[in-house]
Amino acid sequence: MPRVESQTLEFKRSLSLRREGLEALCAMVNSDVAGGTVVFGVDKDGAVYGVEQGNLDTAQRSLWQAIAQKFEPRLIVRMQVEEADGKQVLIVSAQRDRGVPYHEYDGRAWIREGSVNRTLSLTEKQRLTKTRNRDSHPGPWKCDRCGTWVGVLASFEITSGGMRKTYKCQCGGEFWPAI
Repeated sequence: MPRVESQTLEFKRSLSLRREGLEALCAMVNSDVAGGTVVFGVDKDGAVYGVEQGNLDTAQRSLWQAIAQKFEPRLIVRMQVEEADGKQVLIVSAQRDRGVPYHEYDGRAWIREGSVNRTLSLTEKQRLTKTRNRDSHPGPWKCDRCGTWVGVLASFEITSGGMRKTYKCQCGGEFWPAI
């Protein structure tokens, strides 16, 4: 396990720092990297302390509930307990779905710059919504399967909701905004 915080990794010495850890997770998934990991039981310098003694199952359940209640839209996370330096640490990871422009945690949207988290302004939220929305994005586009780049999508489909861009590549993948 790396022992240095980064764009996609945050350490929290204790589960009592749950709020700060989940703000960091929100910030990481909102960045262009779109994912990250928070490790509880490790301090910011990389020293392993382990999670507090007690019922680890109850602590995980409490963390799941906080994530389910406080993230909007709902964030799907992976949670696992691993051993590091003979102590148990709790690892929480998440990846932003590309169809979601940004997540909020407890009513605020965070973004990660390097290893620092900050809140997003209304203007920044609007920009992310526009640039990450496939229907309003002007291009360029990149296929998630084969990596093909196109400047403009020239294909449209007619649905019951009206005319829509199609995002299918010849390889079977989908085009997404290349940001």
